[in-house]
Amino acid sequence: MTWTYIAQRVNGEFLDWDLPITVSDLSWQLSGPGSLRGTAAPDTGGLRAADGRLVLEEWGTFIYAEADGEIRWGGIVISSSFEGENWNIEAAGFSTYPHGIPYLGEFNRIGVDPTDAMKEIWRHVQSYPDGNLGLAVNGGPTPVRLGTPGGLVAEDGSIVPLDFYGPTIPENAEKKDPDPYLLAWYEAPDCGTEIDNLAKATPFDYVESHAWLNGGTEEIEHRVDILYPRAGRRREDLAFIQGDNISNVVSFESNGDEYANEINGLGAGEGPTTLRRTTAKRDGRLRRAAVYSDKAINDAPRLDAIIADELELRRGLLQITSVDVADHPNAPIGSWAVGDDILIRCEVPWLGYVETWCRIIGWSLTSESTATLDLARSDSFRYGG
Repeated sequence: MTWTYIAQRVNGEFLDWDLPITVSDLSWQLSGPGSLRGTAAPDTGGLRAADGRLVLEEWGTFIYAEADGEIRWGGIVISSSFEGENWNIEAAGFSTYPHGIPYLGEFNRIGVDPTDAMKEIWRHVQSYPDGNLGLAVNGGPTPVRLGTPGGLVAEDGSIVPLDFYGPTIPENAEKKDPDPYLLAWYEAPDCGTEIDNLAKATPFDYVESHAWLNGGTEEIEHRVDILYPRAGRRREDLAFIQGDNISNVVSFESNGDEYANEINGLGAGEGPTTLRRTTAKRDGRLRRAAVYSDKAINDAPRLDAIIADELELRRGLLQITSVDVADHPNAPIGSWAVGDDILIRCEVPWLGYVETWCRIIGWSLTSESTATLDLARSDSFRYGG
């Protein structure tokens, strides 16, 4: 597979159809921007376009990676540095753009779907002059809703509308004021951080992609697809075996400093009225308790689900964080996608033969025939709210 790199001004003008750069790392990320790192040829450092500006301009140039006639990656040049005659370039996927940009409107909703909130953030970011990337956000809905109406606090911590009780309201009933989902200029939340929070708390995945529009070569479309309950699938058709296509010695990590077998969850509310839930697992080890706190969570089932996942993450389970793989019939380079679950088979000192299902949360093309996969335990993820 031969890779070609294309440079485009952010206003849509194509600057170079075969950019002379040597790429050292090209990566894709689940629910986030991938990255490109490379070195421009010495005579490219001063290369200027017809408008007199540098071809590779920070926040002024898009770079695309094309292979076999398809756009495989797209991003924005975000930084550069010089080492002798070499000009080191770094680009990040379009999903990086909202980070560092404040929300300067006002969005106040009761019962809003998190995917609609994400779409509103992207709409706001792209509504400004010189801010429109031409990126479409698709996907949803989810069953999760943000922003609660006023009502009474039920025994399980949920909010019941006042009209549920009709004319008779129980004595000593605890009332709660409306708590809308709010994005406001006077708080100036960071748009990228808010998108990350929405994806993590719901949870949902999103994947960025770029492609030639209608199969042509004149215009590129940009998409972020929101995938609920998840992106990717279980890949029974691929094999990752140490000694065959896994080229590094697989190492496991386990951090006792983060170990906990009891999680105490604290949600919305103040003082004694704070939503509180607890989950624990007796596993033959000493009790170690930790706290998970998120004031945005206002219903008990949602907090229960989150702290259950936190418990699994904190119980010190051994996990593979990355593997280096070579192109192989077991799993040709690029035959997987971010979000996929893959089975890692390896021999580990002290543990012996191990088979572990892992989820691909990112991957990097390190050469035309090798890649590095960033992994997390498949059982550490929560799907479906």
